[in-house]
Amino acid sequence: MDAPTDRTVGIAASPRLAGIPDYEPGLSVADALRRFGVANAVKLASNESPYPPLPEVVAAIADASGALNRYPDGPAGALRRAIAELHGVDTEQVVIGNGSCELILYAGQALLDPGTTLVHADPSFSLYPHLAGAAGAEAIGVPLSSDGGHDLESMAAAVDERTRLVIVCNPNNPSGRYRGASEIEMLLDLVPADVAVLVDEAYFDFVSAPDRGRVMSLARDRENLLVTRTFSKAFGLCGLRIGYGVGGRSWVEAIDRVRQPFNTNALGQAAALTGLEHRGALAERIAETVRERERVAAGVALAGEPFIPSEANFILVGSSDGRSPRGDDGGALHLALLRRGVIVRDGGALGCPGHIRVSIGTPHENDAFLEALPEALDEVGRTSQEDGGQP
Repeated sequence: MDAPTDRTVGIAASPRLAGIPDYEPGLSVADALRRFGVANAVKLASNESPYPPLPEVVAAIADASGALNRYPDGPAGALRRAIAELHGVDTEQVVIGNGSCELILYAGQALLDPGTTLVHADPSFSLYPHLAGAAGAEAIGVPLSSDGGHDLESMAAAVDERTRLVIVCNPNNPSGRYRGASEIEMLLDLVPADVAVLVDEAYFDFVSAPDRGRVMSLARDRENLLVTRTFSKAFGLCGLRIGYGVGGRSWVEAIDRVRQPFNTNALGQAAALTGLEHRGALAERIAETVRERERVAAGVALAGEPFIPSEANFILVGSSDGRSPRGDDGGALHLALLRRGVIVRDGGALGCPGHIRVSIGTPHENDAFLEALPEALDEVGRTSQEDGGQP
């Protein structure tokens, strides 16, 4: 019998894939230059650090590159020990991931099954519904409060006998709102002790609230709590993908069970270790980012645009109730800025129509945004009037 020749037939994939939302990345500088014909462009769309790794970190990466013919340390033992010492926990309470995103994905693999639920805020980091879709579970998105932050009481109320996992992004992406440690502790008290809670602190380093760090201290004793952080943002290591989690031993055991043996690479481990040793040198970079965040916020306000006060390295421009004073869905302003060589994130792709999300860059990059914003707003207003809408 002849083999079939129809090469248009694809593989039989799991129907669960239909439940996984697509992720739409922001434009690169090269894409913006090509598509919009601008001479120069600045990228303020991906919440990256505008600064390269510290020189000591670059040297450590170079030193480690000579042994790339060998497998890395699978459990990342030296890095686990350093993080355990930093946070005053046992090494059995630390797990290392290929970015904190991988640990969040592992949480879904370890905890979720068909018929179970995951509770998260909506809008929040777009990865969270992915966990439920991949496991055939149900993602329950709880709308944000009127101030753009997590409605923690409503999230606790959404927990039932099917719930395996609750995720809190703090500060929240994309709104930038921060919830204090006492509020997180309230959530933990309201949630049954056998329901896992993951607090994603990817933007922790930029928090200026006086109680910053207290949620991590809760992870020392709360068996159902895991706090994740990343070296991508303040440490400038997006390209090496390294992050960690600290929490209950049962949390770490569950993630280690599904973790692939060599999930983090040798360069990432070396860079993270050296970064921890020199984290004091990052303090001024972080302080400048916070100062620039406040300067950009003031400039946005001067331009007449509402925004949500942020504790992260980005600002969500637009009102917390989702209404745009421009009379558009946010996409028009996004495009108007692109035409001026400023790449920001269209809020519609983040579940926030009527908004744009602006990452905090260098002073020069932020100047480019603040200079382009009034012109872009004027363009959007004129277009809206010509179309018969309200500016």
